Amino acid sequence: MTEGSAASGETGQEEGDASDGKEGAEASSQGNGEKVEITYTARGNADEIKVYQQAVDAFNEAQDRIHVTFEAAPSDGYSQQLITQLAGGTAADVIFVEDLIISQLVKNGTVANMRDFLASDASYIKEADFDDSVWGASRTDEGVYGLSVDCNPMVLYYSPKMLADFNCDDPQELFEKGEWNWENFDKICNTLKENGKSGMIQGGDNIRLYNWVFANGGSVWNGDTYQFDEKAKESLQYICDGIKDGKFVYGGTLPDGQGEDAMFMSGQTGFIAAGRWLTKTFYNEGIDFDYIPYPSRDGAQYAPAQVCCGYLSVNVNSPHVEEAMEFVSFYCGAQGQQARIEGVGTSVPSVKTLDDLMLDSKVPEHVEHILKVRATGWTMGDEEVKDALYPGFADATKSVFEEAYVSGADVEETLAKAEQKGAEIIAENQ
Repeated sequence: MTEGSAASGETGQEEGDASDGKEGAEASSQGNGEKVEITYTARGNADEIKVYQQAVDAFNEAQDRIHVTFEAAPSDGYSQQLITQLAGGTAADVIFVEDLIISQLVKNGTVANMRDFLASDASYIKEADFDDSVWGASRTDEGVYGLSVDCNPMVLYYSPKMLADFNCDDPQELFEKGEWNWENFDKICNTLKENGKSGMIQGGDNIRLYNWVFANGGSVWNGDTYQFDEKAKESLQYICDGIKDGKFVYGGTLPDGQGEDAMFMSGQTGFIAAGRWLTKTFYNEGIDFDYIPYPSRDGAQYAPAQVCCGYLSVNVNSPHVEEAMEFVSFYCGAQGQQARIEGVGTSVPSVKTLDDLMLDSKVPEHVEHILKVRATGWTMGDEEVKDALYPGFADATKSVFEEAYVSGADVEETLAKAEQKGAEIIAENQ
């Protein structure tokens, strides 16, 4: 899966398209001179919430027929609460949907098919304006059920100053020489450990495992079967060995209030894995940081890592489906993404022609890494990672892997349990 056309592709979204969309939507509005009121809900950290509001304000200012009210929701339990609200008829008109549950909402019919609307003059954006790599499970042969709000390729954050203070090799120099590999990464992490730091916080979600798997050239799905090949097994062993010998710290064992970002900001760890969502916070707080891709086993550049995607969907039972779709097309289109991404933002564009917004920010120094990771990355729900197609799959398998991270369970036994658990969930969803 690639998104190689994202940096150079043609979006087809000319300046005139936006005004055409507003004129087209005029005919579908109520026509009584009153604004249509719709609600939009999403979860996010404090900086993300501010950025979301910027795009909502831009839409409200761009036309005078529809008014959107943004309602921020708590992150804890967000997806389950959303599923409950949709089933109970209390969900907002427009909803942010995480990649792990979008397929469930498509299957149960609680989100609207936007394909016909996107093809109409009322839409600010067209289906073809997004690269194929950002759809994941939000698009099927039958339709489009969510638009990528933007995306967040996974990279490693590190502090150049910390590594220099401990006389570690420069990751950027290693990368340029084709030597950013597991062996040299281990050397840096071991030096940090010897100086009272953790080398890296290893997150417990499956994507943090899969990034190492793909960096080793491995696979976790064989067609429709959840199956780790030999290189995938080596990758899990690598993580478990790193935790066992202390150069990695498993994120699930951190004390309350000590998340990965807090550990990094306080200088207690050398590397954490995240998308751009931490960049604005670190920048505003004056934290020293830069991006570097995951190291690959052999030093090959830009091994595939996850491109995290969230989607805006329309509640199929909204009384204002057409107006809600118009807002979604703006928010996820060029104007909406520009309003959220321009400057030092919290995400990466998924519309094909906005990459300069990232490069112009020059934050951090090697910001281009995150765009190039996007070009080789994978999205949850793709052929390589079908976890999102089966409700409960990710949580069930994560709990199995956690046994290896926390208690040092045998890797072969852990994988056998995970593959069996995966097979059971797949069978339940047939």
